[in-house]
Amino acid sequence: MTLQKNSAETIDDSFVRNTIGISSVEFFWGLGLPVIFESAFLQIFLKQIGASNKTVGLIPSILTMGVMLFSLISAWFTSHLVHKKRAVVLSHLSAGIPFLLFGTFLPYIDESCRVIIFLACYTIFALALGLIMPLWQNFTVKIFPPDKTLKASSIMITTQVTAKLLGSILIFKSVEQYSFSIKSASLIFISVGLLFFTGSFFFLIVHEQPGNSLHTRSGPHNLKSFAASAKHIFRNRNYLKYLAGTTEAHSTIAVLSFYANYAVEFKGIEKSIAAGIFVACIYSSGVLTNILLGWLNLFSLKAKFIIARISAVTGTVILILANTLPLFLLVSLLFGFSRGVNQSAHAPAVKLLSGLDDATDYFAISPVIIFPVSFSIPFISGIIIDMLSGYGAASYITVFIILASLQVTGLIFTIYTDFNPGLKNVKA
Repeated sequence: MTLQKNSAETIDDSFVRNTIGISSVEFFWGLGLPVIFESAFLQIFLKQIGASNKTVGLIPSILTMGVMLFSLISAWFTSHLVHKKRAVVLSHLSAGIPFLLFGTFLPYIDESCRVIIFLACYTIFALALGLIMPLWQNFTVKIFPPDKTLKASSIMITTQVTAKLLGSILIFKSVEQYSFSIKSASLIFISVGLLFFTGSFFFLIVHEQPGNSLHTRSGPHNLKSFAASAKHIFRNRNYLKYLAGTTEAHSTIAVLSFYANYAVEFKGIEKSIAAGIFVACIYSSGVLTNILLGWLNLFSLKAKFIIARISAVTGTVILILANTLPLFLLVSLLFGFSRGVNQSAHAPAVKLLSGLDDATDYFAISPVIIFPVSFSIPFISGIIIDMLSGYGAASYITVFIILASLQVTGLIFTIYTDFNPGLKNVKA
């Protein structure tokens, strides 16, 4: 009892230090993320170098595949570690290397090979992200007291989103001045690699609580222990409802993967605006979302997710009808609200619904469970757009209608999820 109390006090006393540490990492990463993650810049860049819609849709699918595969490896080697900071730093450092190399050699790569080499580098990044995600998510919720986890997460994500906003403005200025020249793209990708690499060192500021192996695995995973963890998840039907609700998040990512090209090709929107201002609107909305729903903690956790999912559905419906720039900006704002909630509240929700002190296995195994959905939604969307390309804008609209239906499905599952599993008689 005394050990647990002292540990709690240590975590509480380190709140400011730890929040500064993880937020500093997210600031540097946030500056680079608009280039390669849920990126309007990337989808336009890929089309510029000759990629098909199927390839554009493959980008988020590659990301989910990498997270799925290497999340398991991450849990295999780290779930038993009492102290995870060193592993967090090393895994983050590895993510910047592929873009640093791609940017450096891009001007010298033959035109016919640019797409395939980019896909190879992006795949390496996705695998590195798979190592990072369960480790980072569990690390960031364990270094704070339970009653301050959501606040710290919101500050961290708000910092990241603010940096994304700055990054998207820089992209807008770059594209406006240099269009999508290979030289400017090369410098952008090099910058991304350097930002990821530099930001990772700020984890060294973070103070982990003193060693306490009471709730930590006694040794590394093996197949039997992984099976036991998976069994625990599949018995947690309430958590499976929450996981099914994330169908909205994956569908929204698919919409985000195509709507910039749709706006440029069929609605007369300038490339610089689609690549920069669309993203700036998404991140501006994300900042506001985290201030209201995170720092000020408005609404219950369940209400946050329901509002987020409704915002995503509304955004897709407006997108289907949109013909003017203001409507596309409104769509971006709505998607930003949804993404802001999903990014800041997901880790606390997994930790809460798992019922475990160390939820690394939940973070690692969940991407495997949801993989058929997360991989297929954007990839099949790209295939459909290519198949219906002869119908012009209708090819995109058909996909957006399908994705809106999937978003509604996610909303329904979220409504039926109990976000107070320990308080059965209290409505969330």
